[in-house]
Amino acid sequence: MKKTVLMVISVLMLALSGCAHAPKGQSTVPRALVIDVRTEQEWSEGHLDGAILIPYDRIEEGIAIVAPDKKTRLFLYCRTGRRTALAFDVLKKAGYEDLINLKTLENASKELNMPIVK
Repeated sequence: MKKTVLMVISVLMLALSGCAHAPKGQSTVPRALVIDVRTEQEWSEGHLDGAILIPYDRIEEGIAIVAPDKKTRLFLYCRTGRRTALAFDVLKKAGYEDLINLKTLENASKELNMPIVK
């Protein structure tokens, strides 16, 4: 469990360091984040370059760390789209306003023009 938490936090911090898209002099709150809601094992088999791993069953706690601003655009993906739908519902109920369900890793890669890395 500790390993899982440390890995998620490490990935979140790494991803956040390159995800801010605000012009200089303005808020550094990210305007868009790509969230992988799959398991760590699936993540290690391939994920979008720059995505943040927050398994769907921990989405509410995890997202508060990386996106405290509920207006942040969140792109969600998983393996089939089922878990993104579950995460989408949780995030909507938590007050997040700009959610995009990209369903699968492959579709997310295509739609966002981002490579899949291992």
